[in-house]
Amino acid sequence: MKKWKDNISFVLVGPREAGNIGAAARALKNLGFSRLGLVAPEKYPSDEAVWFAHGALDVLEKTQVFENLEDAVKGKTLVVGATRRTGKQRGPVYRIKEAALKIRQYAGENKAAILFGREDRGLLNAETGECAFLINIPADAKMPSYNLSQAVLLVAYELSFAKGEGEKRKKAPARLASREEMQYFYERLEKSLDMLDYVPRGNKDMEITILRNIKHILGRAGIAGWELRMLHGLLSQAEMKLKRQS
Repeated sequence: MKKWKDNISFVLVGPREAGNIGAAARALKNLGFSRLGLVAPEKYPSDEAVWFAHGALDVLEKTQVFENLEDAVKGKTLVVGATRRTGKQRGPVYRIKEAALKIRQYAGENKAAILFGREDRGLLNAETGECAFLINIPADAKMPSYNLSQAVLLVAYELSFAKGEGEKRKKAPARLASREEMQYFYERLEKSLDMLDYVPRGNKDMEITILRNIKHILGRAGIAGWELRMLHGLLSQAEMKLKRQS
């Protein structure tokens, strides 16, 4: 297994059909990936999953099951979601080929998770809110939604063949800030915005919008550890100045 492929986890959020889980495992094995995660699956483990995973039982047996999304993406540097539904609140969206190049670039030295939603509803807004960016897979307008395991196969395929092009692009920093490190920064940033009265008091909707946009900006770019420390330093300077003035 090549290291960059081992750094990418495919995470099915709330899958309803065991057959899709097995078919997803087989799709990953076809393209040389092995990390499959499930968040609160409705029918797993099951014989049906085993039947559809024909030839990929090793991937299925190593599949991790999580109670919630928070646990599934713990320790990941980059979280990306595959979705048909887009919109301003859902953050930046890239066509599958461009998204694959970005993920491939990050995965050389960092761990990434790609989220796939439920068969009937896809990813919820709260779940796409955890993503740095979203993947859109083009389809005919008369039938715009792919089967869950088909979506996994298409993303895995594009990732596999994005390798050559991705390596010609500028490499990402050797170590990007982890999701947990970024989450701590966002919590601290929220407190600093309150201290600075940047958002009119009581206007929670505006505060949520501002923080969401900042998350999308920083998540899209990928922040190195030293860059995050610099941002923390800026917050520290602002906090000290406010304390001296009060």
